[in-house]
Amino acid sequence: MSGRILPFPGTTLPPASDPGATALAARPVPVAPAPPRPPRALIPEEEALQDRMFRAYFQGRRRARNHTPSAIRNDEAAVRDLLAFIGQPLWALTEDDFEAWAAHLGVTRRLAVGSQRRMQGAVACFVRYLVRHTAFQNEVRQRFDARLIEIAHEENRIIHTTDANGTRKRRYLCMAEFSDLLQIQDAAIEIALTERRRCTRALMRDKAMFIAFYTYGLRLSEGYGLNMHSFRANPDLPELGGFGVAEVYGKGSNGSGPRFRAVLAVLADIRPILEWYLEVVRPLYHPPADEPAMWLSERGRRLTRSSISSRFKKLLSITGFDPKLLSTHGLRHMSVTHEAEADVPLHFTQLRHGHAHASTTQQYTHLSNQFIRDVARRLVREVSAQGEDHD
Repeated sequence: MSGRILPFPGTTLPPASDPGATALAARPVPVAPAPPRPPRALIPEEEALQDRMFRAYFQGRRRARNHTPSAIRNDEAAVRDLLAFIGQPLWALTEDDFEAWAAHLGVTRRLAVGSQRRMQGAVACFVRYLVRHTAFQNEVRQRFDARLIEIAHEENRIIHTTDANGTRKRRYLCMAEFSDLLQIQDAAIEIALTERRRCTRALMRDKAMFIAFYTYGLRLSEGYGLNMHSFRANPDLPELGGFGVAEVYGKGSNGSGPRFRAVLAVLADIRPILEWYLEVVRPLYHPPADEPAMWLSERGRRLTRSSISSRFKKLLSITGFDPKLLSTHGLRHMSVTHEAEADVPLHFTQLRHGHAHASTTQQYTHLSNQFIRDVARRLVREVSAQGEDHD
């Protein structure tokens, strides 16, 4: 089929014989809007004030909050990218300026949605800081007869709402499916014990590792970084032994470095599983005495993140699930979802999983259709039963 290529990958015009060709050819090709007004060069006085604003936020506020140098550099570059595109000082920017630049990122430069969201968020945080900075606001008003306004907000920028940027529908296992996966994993271990003994220790390690990820609701970086001494007892739950709490360094917010958090265990089965792993499985790797890592590779050193991910994909393939639609982060989503299905209070789940906002926890909740049907049936019948009692 012949036809010129449109400015979108994988899209071509139909041949002239196609009845729909004329209508499709008439459709306008999306074009990013240009800056609302011609750019201009800043005078020295404007440049000096703008540089002080950059230093106050990126070298002052952001460093004071222990944000990582790379995050600071990337966010500053995003703001400067906006200013270079618009060609106006910060106090002259409008919502139209921001939206023209945002469209430029997506339509003209075709950046990934995640990159667009990060850059837009960097601008929003910086401008919000300036708007609330009384001294800068007063100086701008006195010297340039202008004021700083919030040009970026939730209605005109991309907000993080899913873990996959909307590009791929993720798959999460209900409790019954997850139980089936663990049973198949046990069967694979039994087969390996008799037929492929070289695979046995890896399968046993994987079982303990992924159950730990799920039990504590860990991110990949948190589970990867676990050491033997990362666990301690919970005095309120002595039956969990030394595994009542997992101490990990989790994801920070707004570019901050890793943050320490203590995760409570809520499943009693975690104690025998991790005791079995440490006493029976881990010694099979013959680790050096100075190796603290919980999960070991064939060389007796810490298992890499990529290896953990690939091992989980392999487990999914063996058990009949599509490995493309579920990652190790899915174990964290399942931990949140299964707690919701068990009527665990949302605020408890939020704190246990280290979410700053309850809305984030809710985005991790993927209730199955069967669960929703069961709840609806139970609610209706409970109300009906109460009515009969009153009669």
